[in-house]
Amino acid sequence: MKKSSIIFVAILSLFLLTACSKRSDTEKVVSNNEEVNTYSMKHKKCSREGSADDGIVVSLNYDLYYTGENLDILHSVEKVTATKNEDLDKYETAYKNIYKNYEGLKYYDAKVIRGDTTVTSDVTINYDKIDTEKLLNIEGEEDNIIENGKAKVDKWLTLAKKFGTKCKDVS
Repeated sequence: MKKSSIIFVAILSLFLLTACSKRSDTEKVVSNNEEVNTYSMKHKKCSREGSADDGIVVSLNYDLYYTGENLDILHSVEKVTATKNEDLDKYETAYKNIYKNYEGLKYYDAKVIRGDTTVTSDVTINYDKIDTEKLLNIEGEEDNIIENGKAKVDKWLTLAKKFGTKCKDVS
């Protein structure tokens, strides 16, 4: 009886340690070359997909990390898949031109990755640390999610819903 209890406790401990380890590893985000542990924040995953003419497929995925009503970190991965290089060129150029506006703005990390049939935009915005005044100067006040210097989760969700984005809580 003691041997089975020890085995049970060992398996339970292994399960708990593995589960905790995986969760904390997936709850970290890199912002401005710094690792941010988002373990204590709430987390939502949001996504939507679409298509355009000529077989272009767009997949949009967002991770929202938030505390209370404030959006702390937004991680966005937008992937465009196309068969024509000229279509990929257009998206790559468009993303790069947009992100030129944010150059030098700390805690707005954007990169564009070109693959054989894809262009991926990967953006992390750390709203806890970003200079929201500078951000608003770039983006403008209209349809923005910032209120009194803080990014608001509900404003982001309302705006995203207008475009058909679906979200679910991550536990």
